[in-house]
Amino acid sequence: MSGEDKSLNRMSRTESEFALGKHRSNGLELINKVAPIEVEGDVAVCDGGGGALGHPLEYIKVGNRGGEPVSCIYCGLKYVQKGGH
Repeated sequence: MSGEDKSLNRMSRTESEFALGKHRSNGLELINKVAPIEVEGDVAVCDGGGGALGHPLEYIKVGNRGGEPVSCIYCGLKYVQKGGH
């Protein structure tokens, strides 16, 4: 083991070249660019839209919100009642 290069396992504290950090995502920024999905009734059902890659069903109450969008707790998609009743 003598003569082994000890610099191979060295940690460095340099600034990340990525704006949000190496292991961070701009997912919230991207999801905020998606327009709210209009639904006809008082309840929206969200499954993430990815089939097997989606998320558990979430029933989202959109009625009586005055046209204010409501976000899915899993994926962040926003739903609003059509007509804003």
